[in-house]
Amino acid sequence: MSDTTPGTEAANGSRLRCNGCGTEAIVTRAGGSALTCCGAALEVIFAGS
Repeated sequence: MSDTTPGTEAANGSRLRCNGCGTEAIVTRAGGSALTCCGAALEVIFAGS
């Protein structure tokens, strides 16, 4: 079963942003789970490789 939660498709090098507070994160080791902030999954703003 695959997880379709926003942010789970982030690969290494992806840049994510919280739409609530503007915090950004860069994925250095993809693990298949969504990063969250302010109670919501982070949005992928740049897909890594």
